[in-house]
Amino acid sequence: MSEITRNNFEQKYPKIVESLRNAVFIAVDTEFTGLLSDPDFKASLFDTSNERYDKLRRSVQHFIIMQIGICTFRFVQDKNKYEASRYTFYIFPKSFASVDNKFMCQASSLEFLCQHDFDFNKFVYEGVPYLNQQQEAHLRKQLNEGSLFRHLERTISLENERSIQLVCSRVAEWSASAVLGDVLELSDMDVCKGEKPLAYVVHKELRQRFPNVWTFPDSGFIRVQKISEEERKAREGSKDENESLEADLMDSLLGFSRLFKLLVELQKPIVGHNFLMDLMIMYSQFHEQLPTQLSDFKEKIHRMFPVIYDTKYLSFEIKKIMKREGMWESNILSHLYHFFKEGRGRYFVLFSPVIEIKNEAEIHDPQMKDQEVRADESGRNQDLDVKFHEAGWDSFCTGYCFIRLAHIFAHVTLDCVSEGRMLTSRELLSGAASKKNCVNLIRASVSHICLDGPDPASEKPQWIHVQTKTFQAIDISKVAELFARFGAVDVKPFTRFRALVAVGNCRSASDIVTQFQKHRDFNVSYYHPIRHSPVLRGFLWTGLVVSGGIFACLLFKEFDRITKS
Repeated sequence: MSEITRNNFEQKYPKIVESLRNAVFIAVDTEFTGLLSDPDFKASLFDTSNERYDKLRRSVQHFIIMQIGICTFRFVQDKNKYEASRYTFYIFPKSFASVDNKFMCQASSLEFLCQHDFDFNKFVYEGVPYLNQQQEAHLRKQLNEGSLFRHLERTISLENERSIQLVCSRVAEWSASAVLGDVLELSDMDVCKGEKPLAYVVHKELRQRFPNVWTFPDSGFIRVQKISEEERKAREGSKDENESLEADLMDSLLGFSRLFKLLVELQKPIVGHNFLMDLMIMYSQFHEQLPTQLSDFKEKIHRMFPVIYDTKYLSFEIKKIMKREGMWESNILSHLYHFFKEGRGRYFVLFSPVIEIKNEAEIHDPQMKDQEVRADESGRNQDLDVKFHEAGWDSFCTGYCFIRLAHIFAHVTLDCVSEGRMLTSRELLSGAASKKNCVNLIRASVSHICLDGPDPASEKPQWIHVQTKTFQAIDISKVAELFARFGAVDVKPFTRFRALVAVGNCRSASDIVTQFQKHRDFNVSYYHPIRHSPVLRGFLWTGLVVSGGIFACLLFKEFDRITKS
């Protein structure tokens, strides 16, 4: 595994780009600062796909990704093997000029990550920066207009200001005795090396203060040279001179966003597990503000990533097709991975490919080599240091499960079992193609959202209507407590004396209605809009009264006409 921070991002960047370009598909996983910004946004069995999207949208806009895992999978056809290269990126929003992100943290989310040894120091001190499109456009505009320095004061610390003053004092002292062509190397001053945004400020400050010198970036340091007035004018007028410095600055500030843009450009299949929230927060953090409507989000995310697979959704769908004993009991990622890695899942179908993590060039510390996943003599990977909820590892597990699940789909849909042969990567992806662009929904009225078409109809049971037999207001918490033993239920108030209950499956709904038929406190039945909705009942009664009045009026007129004749 490669752990990517601000310190090694530029060094590793070419290798990561090469890995992405050579991949058959790319698996992604993220870790957030929080999940739920308000209790009102909690998932519910009542939620439609539009309602769930709106809840998630209003939540994720407050949180950020702290760690993102990317795992690329390359197919080696002659060995029936997939080689995985996994990367764990720590990312953190860097403040610069007018860019100064604000975000929320949720205690429960951070406590959960603490339990899994998350390194918060790396997140803050060494996180790779990023910009969304709006921030990038705004900074580029300020650079073009020359107004960037108006906003720099609030993002430069007092310590850095003092360091810049020391640099200026040293250059002033040197310049007083230097002759044309003399060079001063500032390699021993920390403010002149390392972070490019700060180095950019030093370049600009020195060029502005000293009209008889010019600065040059030199292997991560700053070189100052005394030049003539004519050469100074020529360099100031050189478009390449200024654009090169500003391009380095923007590349540094864009950071991980450069890789996100590459993912969009490559249009490779993207794989995630329970993937909707990951997609939404990546869209918000690296691209632009989330659209208010689900239909707009679906259109835009599908344009960015035309092929998306959700392994949680795939695991549900395979269970429907296979209908056999010995399947996984839970499709939590860690359970699903161990099922295919160590359990019966290894023998479901023939010619299942080998999946191997590449060790060469991925090990950043030779002493850590024995903690990686490596192949034994039989070609099976041995997990020597499994660490779930570390984004790089989870992205590998997601891709691993996708290969196993897609392999089963391919054998079922393409009927490759009878042919008795291995599958190409194209056939593997074709086998699962009917399930692409469907992302799982947890605890909602629909099972999933379809990113390239209409969402499915709800398969959840009919709502249950609960009404008190007394004149006391209904106690929602009491109803929820009574029904909880029947499985997943959500309760919401309907009127002062009535409530609606959404149930996870038809059997639980039937059991509730049956067992509460003679309850002493509540009348329990399936919800019927005409019988139970106050609004519809009001309309019906109004209609009856009005139609009855009209009928009576007509009858009276007819009777009056007959009597007069």
